[in-house]
Amino acid sequence: MAATQNSDMTALKTGIILGLLYCVFIFIQNQFFYSNPLQFAAIKGVCYIIILAGVFYTGYTAKKEQGGFITFQDCLKAMLITIAVLEIIYLLFSLVYVKFINPTFMDKMKVAYLAFFEEKKMPEEEINKQMERFNEAGKITAWAMIQTYGFALIIDAVFAVIFAAILKNNKPAFENPST
Repeated sequence: MAATQNSDMTALKTGIILGLLYCVFIFIQNQFFYSNPLQFAAIKGVCYIIILAGVFYTGYTAKKEQGGFITFQDCLKAMLITIAVLEIIYLLFSLVYVKFINPTFMDKMKVAYLAFFEEKKMPEEEINKQMERFNEAGKITAWAMIQTYGFALIIDAVFAVIFAAILKNNKPAFENPST
């Protein structure tokens, strides 16, 4: 029981650290890479892979804290705690970023994407369709934030299930003395 509580605290701390790291990543990508959609997407992907590695590390640490044996449920629980914490920090930072730190960010990004679409010679109606999607994405409402948080949790949880399946190592029911 104490090992599980220790794993929960470790997961909580790791979630806070990964959430703050994610904020740094978001700040860097939004400040320096917004003008090129391909670079922006590539940096976003690399940052997400690093965050997923941190989630995997949470499961690995939980397993280590329990003496190398962990059930699927305990491993998944530790990773889900981490995910819930890091995603709420990410969501709150994103809100603060677009509302207070850089309120013109969405407009700048829209202009960059418009230039990108025109450079790629997309049809005008497709550009208009994409810009309309951009306008909808830029509206920040409580419901949109809840949806974003829920979607992020689901995607991250899929990875956590895979990681927990990889990391699980149940204690043997009976230890067989060496023969």
